[in-house]
Amino acid sequence: MSEILLELQSLTTGYRDVPVVRNANMTFRNGQIAAVIGSNGAGKSTAIKAAAGLLRVWSGKVFVSGVDVTHEAPHKRLSRGMAYVPQGRIVMPEMTVRENLDIGAYILGGRKDVVQENMERMIQTFPILGQRLNQLAGTMSGGEQQMLAIARALMTNPSAIILDEPSLGLSPKLVNQVFDKLQELATTGLTIIMVEQKASRALAIADVGYVMHTGQVVYSGDARELLENPNVQRLFLGEVPEEIDHMLAVADEDE
Repeated sequence: MSEILLELQSLTTGYRDVPVVRNANMTFRNGQIAAVIGSNGAGKSTAIKAAAGLLRVWSGKVFVSGVDVTHEAPHKRLSRGMAYVPQGRIVMPEMTVRENLDIGAYILGGRKDVVQENMERMIQTFPILGQRLNQLAGTMSGGEQQMLAIARALMTNPSAIILDEPSLGLSPKLVNQVFDKLQELATTGLTIIMVEQKASRALAIADVGYVMHTGQVVYSGDARELLENPNVQRLFLGEVPEEIDHMLAVADEDE
């Protein structure tokens, strides 16, 4: 079994004095795709923001490769290989694609040779970005902006990329493109952790899944088993078994 890369132990956090996540335990291993799903307000985004260092942990621990990073700042966790892509395709709209990628590499300390090497790798991984290097990011489509947001996070050669709702606001065709790209990235050994409202689609490509409800992890384990679990289907997925069978078939064809 692969090594544990990121671990949340009995994590409790929230906003101001309102607890949103309570006693959550999650383990993410090297090279896995992990899906964190649940209804609106379940605490999914809050949990991964705490994992990325964007929210203070009230109690519990966060470990990266066995090191306690509970009180480390986000940039410190980034230097440990934890890249974060926020919800909403946040790019610098008045900057070009090239400039957005350059910003993503700031933590490399101005090492131009490494930045150029990483940019060339991103162009190979996301060919559309290579065609748009001098285009303003704000003029691109939603799917292209999401690809740019992911590529910018990858400019630091992270061990894991944490994505908050990568399919938000995208058309079904663009959702498929983004999910296909995430599967492709996973084949390189990158750990992918995603919070996703399109729960069935996420579980269909994931290795492991965590189902959250009212701030707690209520189901966890093999993603396919969760996808086929009648309780998870009824309470959290909203699809009938025939639709889920189709999603599994499509995911198998993509592999």
